[in-house]
Amino acid sequence: MNKAVIYARYSSDSQSEQSIEGQMRVCKEYAEKNGYIVVGEYIDRAMTGTNDKRPTFQQMISDSKKHEWGFVLVYKFDRFSRSRYDSAINKSILKKNGVKVISATEQISNTPEGIILEGMLESFAEYYSAELSQKVKRGLKESRIKGLFTGGHTPYGYDKVNQRLVINETEANIIRQMFNDYLSGMRIKDIVVKLSNAGIKNKYGTEWNINSISRILRNENYKGILTADNTVYTNIYPQIVSEEIFDEVNAKLKVGKRTSAHYKTDTQYLLSGKLICGKCGGLMTGDSGKGKLGKIYNYYKCFTKKRNKQKCDKKSISKEYIEDIVFTATQNFFMQIDLKTLVKKITEIYNKSIEENHELKALEKELNDINKKLKNLLSAIENGIFNDTTNQRMKELEISKKELEEKIAQTSAQSIQPFNEEQIYIYLLSFKDIDQNNTKAKQRLIDMFINKVVLFDDHVDIYFNASDDKKTHLKLKEMPEDGELFENKTNKKQPEDPKGSDCLHLAEREGFEPSLRLPVLTP
Repeated sequence: MNKAVIYARYSSDSQSEQSIEGQMRVCKEYAEKNGYIVVGEYIDRAMTGTNDKRPTFQQMISDSKKHEWGFVLVYKFDRFSRSRYDSAINKSILKKNGVKVISATEQISNTPEGIILEGMLESFAEYYSAELSQKVKRGLKESRIKGLFTGGHTPYGYDKVNQRLVINETEANIIRQMFNDYLSGMRIKDIVVKLSNAGIKNKYGTEWNINSISRILRNENYKGILTADNTVYTNIYPQIVSEEIFDEVNAKLKVGKRTSAHYKTDTQYLLSGKLICGKCGGLMTGDSGKGKLGKIYNYYKCFTKKRNKQKCDKKSISKEYIEDIVFTATQNFFMQIDLKTLVKKITEIYNKSIEENHELKALEKELNDINKKLKNLLSAIENGIFNDTTNQRMKELEISKKELEEKIAQTSAQSIQPFNEEQIYIYLLSFKDIDQNNTKAKQRLIDMFINKVVLFDDHVDIYFNASDDKKTHLKLKEMPEDGELFENKTNKKQPEDPKGSDCLHLAEREGFEPSLRLPVLTP
């Protein structure tokens, strides 16, 4: 089953709490209909969507690293972000963590060209954030070496004092009891009941649940260790439980996990959210089954049928079979589209959306003011004026300067620069020769160019972006009966490649000069 969280937001101008209730209701109805289990909610009240400086939104992005859910449901894509660039960056982060953003009311966002542009921006965001990532990592490493706490909300069991963590003995004793109870044979859900009966709440004043306690039992911070970037730090988290007890609990947790795992797999379903049952109109979701010889098979199954066989008799279909068909059809479609016209539309859409970055200008002005103050202090020192006050002020200004430089680097990495048609043309050409075994590239191709795939028992209709709603109608070979799980072989022959049709050659042939101003990116 697909686990999801809901993200809802209303701005401070014309919306209210009722807006949140409406968004939540629609998202929950969508989840119920399409096979998603809602395991959490993230809500920002009276928060603008023009940037991503929203506390609950940032907490959701951070929580995605825990891999406890695979989807974020929003009422509309503009609830996620109104800034296309911020949206691309944050969707890219979520995608790296195996999370997909789905709108409950929009099959696709904006225009077909806009969807393709969104995919491009994700790629560029990955490239432009590389340098920033290195700078941030250096800054975090320096802070960790000093024993400073670098992240978000203060963990349960600790208080934060002057950027350092100290043990909150009341909370720490509750954590120690959790470990002892689990070792004594209590199940996690029994610990939840025990805490609830005792009226003990978590750091946010809400009830404990199985996931939150499971995270605590698995969190090595409580034995005094933080592992980051292949480095182990023992000077940040004061130890709450002994290493022996922590390791014993986690050994027991691993045994339980192996026992309950059965034959679940972390398979990536490339058509998730796009494959639709041709009989009932519901989504077809990824599933897996075990064959007679113990082999695991992956396939798509109509969720309506999964809930009630009487409502739909759609046959399941092999994951590999349908994904290969769609991938090959998408490559063929890409070879036939009027790429120059598409590039022109994308360039226009992008460049019209660019606005002056006032935040960057304000940061640069602030940095300039600090540099002037530092210069004046240095002049004073050179003239013999040096005391504790000037020394302290110098240190404060240096710290502020370093923080501002990091903010400017981050903002600059996200600042929007105009594209020209040549840059977009050459980037899109890189999709022409995608390696069949490159799952990430195949996913990006499908996300950018596929609107939806409607599957019937004997044929499939593929609707592409940038195709004026025309569909590709393909006949299918005989499908396996429901429950007959076996591998379907398909012809994986790639579209014929014209001689000399690499990206730069084709760009020259179409009148573009091959002088790239952007990195050549692998899709």
